Amino acid sequence: MAYFFWRVRGLDIDGEPLGAFTKAEKVYVDSNNSTLQKPIATSIFNQSAGSTLLYPVYAWIPVAGADRYEVEILDEMPENPNGIIPSIHRIDFGIAVGFDYYDESSRQSPRPFWWRVRGLDSKGNPVGVYSDAGEFSVNPNIHVTVAAFGDSITHGGGGVSHSPADWEYSYLNYLNFPTINLGRSSDTSQTMTERFEQDVLPFKPQYLLIMGGTNSLRAGISAESVIEDMEELKAKCLANAIRPIFLTLPPINPNNIRRVFNEATVSDWQTQFQLVNEFIRTEEHIDVAPGMAADDGILPTQLAIDGLHVGVTGKRIIAAAVNKNWPRIVGQQYSQ
Repeated sequence: MAYFFWRVRGLDIDGEPLGAFTKAEKVYVDSNNSTLQKPIATSIFNQSAGSTLLYPVYAWIPVAGADRYEVEILDEMPENPNGIIPSIHRIDFGIAVGFDYYDESSRQSPRPFWWRVRGLDSKGNPVGVYSDAGEFSVNPNIHVTVAAFGDSITHGGGGVSHSPADWEYSYLNYLNFPTINLGRSSDTSQTMTERFEQDVLPFKPQYLLIMGGTNSLRAGISAESVIEDMEELKAKCLANAIRPIFLTLPPINPNNIRRVFNEATVSDWQTQFQLVNEFIRTEEHIDVAPGMAADDGILPTQLAIDGLHVGVTGKRIIAAAVNKNWPRIVGQQYSQ
């Protein structure tokens, strides 16, 4: 029987080692042992704090020989497990390269959803079979007291390669009370206002944690415009008996954003962030930004490798601020 050894070590954004290799592990390969090749789903929804996503992110362990992957979303358990053809219960699908797929649709239904993934070669032929199907639920009929609304900082993820399906990268994972995550990666303050009726109202939350505007400001949208969107969101909340709780915006690191995403940031971003945060501090809010910036006002690399999505430490800072202030929020009369 043949065998090989493997080990792993972490690298920083420049490809430099962050530490030593792990201990080498021996793996045996038996060419006579026939195995069923299929991706292993790693997104486990609804099982821990913050693990209910209105916009799910499906993740898996890839298979050898796959050029891309097809994610299948279903409204029933697939009738053909370990198969290579789509299920009769398919309601949608998406194509991804790598090991995760961000659903572009809002998934909400009184009934559960199912998902699975299969590998495809460069010609679109199946590589192995579909993964085992995973179940998840986003039921708007179940009472929700608190919902979180925002962009990718709310949606989750960080450390370049960790998606919102890695729950430790969600600040909701560290809250002392249950929430539903209505965040959507890449949102601007404008798109947040546009999807409010579709994505917030069905859940009828009593409180809505709102953090948004980062993508708008770094792209050159003025603080004045973002503030107008925040005021519109507040008005929409109040018109529907929802209490808006704004969260201040953490700083960013333009150099790291450029290095990771090859995206430019406007030169006056600090001024624009400050103006938006000054507005937020005049509303009912929780200040999560203190302690996030270095002396120069920049988000340190150790808090966000990509300069934008704070990692586990940053998410814990956000959650700690929310937890500390939550008794004050629920214990006082709301004043518009």
